Amino acid sequence: MSEIENNFNIKDNFLTLLIGFLGAFVGYLLNIPLGPMLGALIFVFISKLASIPLMLHRGYSSFALYLGGIFMGSRFPNSFFEDFFIWHVSILAIPLFVIFSVLSVSFYLKIFARYDVSTSILSGFPGGVLTMVSLGAETRAREDTILSTHTLRIVMTVFVMPFALVYYGYEITENISSKTQILNYSNFSLFEIIMIILVSIISLIIARFLKLPAGDLVGPMFGVGYLYAAKIISGELPPIILIFVLWILGSSLGLRFPKLDLSSFLKLFIHGCIIFALLFLLSLFFTFLLLPFSNEAGLSIFLAFAPGGLGEMATIGVIFGANPAFISIHHVVRVIFCALLAIFLSKRFLIK
Repeated sequence: MSEIENNFNIKDNFLTLLIGFLGAFVGYLLNIPLGPMLGALIFVFISKLASIPLMLHRGYSSFALYLGGIFMGSRFPNSFFEDFFIWHVSILAIPLFVIFSVLSVSFYLKIFARYDVSTSILSGFPGGVLTMVSLGAETRAREDTILSTHTLRIVMTVFVMPFALVYYGYEITENISSKTQILNYSNFSLFEIIMIILVSIISLIIARFLKLPAGDLVGPMFGVGYLYAAKIISGELPPIILIFVLWILGSSLGLRFPKLDLSSFLKLFIHGCIIFALLFLLSLFFTFLLLPFSNEAGLSIFLAFAPGGLGEMATIGVIFGANPAFISIHHVVRVIFCALLAIFLSKRFLIK
C-alpha cells in the first residue's frame, strides 16, 4: 500500500509531518539550497527505512502545491503575455527531447541493467510517473522497478540541482533563509485578497477538470499569474509560504521512495546516477541548442528540460530567479507528450 493515501490516519500523518518539520527546520538552519525540502526528504526517508509507520494524506500535498502555485503566480513577469507567444521553438523541441531521452535511457537499462524491454522503455521516459507505472501493469513490466527508477531520477535532481546551481554562480533570489524577511509582505487591499482566493480556486477547479499534470499547482499559478501579469494585483506574498511548500513536498518525496534492501538500493542508485547523468547532459545540450532561439535565460531553459518533476523544478526556478511560467508550460507539455508516446508504444509494441 502506498504511504501517500486518500485515507486519513491521524497518528501516522502527524508523525510524518512532525518528522518532516524537524528535517525542514534543520535544513533551514543549515542554510543550504532548498534546505527545508532536502531536510524533510532525508528525515522522512531515514524514518521510513527504520520501519516507522508513516503516511501522508494526499490533501497535504495538494494544498502545498496550491499554495506553491499562488506564490509562483505572484512572480510572473509583466511581459508574460508578450513572451508566451515566442516560446513555440522550445516547446516544439520537447518531443525530440523526450524521444532522445527514452532511446538513451532505455538502451542503457536494457543492455547494462538488464531490464526487460517494457520496463526499460517505461523507466526511460523523463516524466509521467503514474502513467508509466499504470502501463507497466498492462505490459507485464516490473512496476516496482519503474516506480523506483523514476522516483530516484526526481530525488537525485532535487538533491543535485540546487548545489550545482550555487556552485556555478547562480544566486538565490528568494531569500527564505533570512529570519527578518520570511514574514515580509506588501500590503494587500481587500479586493486583491478576494481576487487571489477566487481566481486561484476557480483555476484549480478548471485544472482538475482538464486533468492537467500537477493541476493543483499549474491551475492556481496561471490564474494568479494572470492577475500579476495584467497588473491587476501588485502585492508581494511572504516567503514563509514557500518554506511551507518545501516542507510538505520534501516529506512527500521522502515517502515516495520505495523501501529496498541494501543490495537492491545500491544497484538502483548506481543505475540512477548514470540515468541522471544522461538526462542532465541531454538537458544541457538542448539548453545550448535553444539559447539562440529564445529570449529566456539559460537557467529557465535548462530547468524546463531538467529531469525533475514539474513542482520541484518550478520551485527551484522561483528560488533562483528563473521564469516559473516558462518552466511549468514546458513540463506540462513534456508530461502530456510522454503519456501519449508511452500509450502508443505500449498498445503497439509492448502489450503481450
